[in-house]
Amino acid sequence: MQRLNQLDNELEAILAVEGDVASDELQQLLQQRESLLQQLMAEPERLNKDEWQAAVERTTCLLARIRHHRDLSASQLQRLQHGQRSMQIYNKFR
Repeated sequence: MQRLNQLDNELEAILAVEGDVASDELQQLLQQRESLLQQLMAEPERLNKDEWQAAVERTTCLLARIRHHRDLSASQLQRLQHGQRSMQIYNKFR
């Protein structure tokens, strides 16, 4: 569970940044976290209920932050694409 806490703290640090996120590092940490969770769930008798509940709550918070960054990226992409289309139309009539 300590390793899970460390991974969660690293993920929080990456996601705390407004703007661009280091997607490669984020993906790597999420894969490590998934692997660790699978290992922990394979031995449920070793899990402390309170620690597990805290991990579930952290997961919820992490997912919300990831969604927030995804939505920001999607809106930036839409603005960029709109701008590119506008420039193409402008250049046609120039």
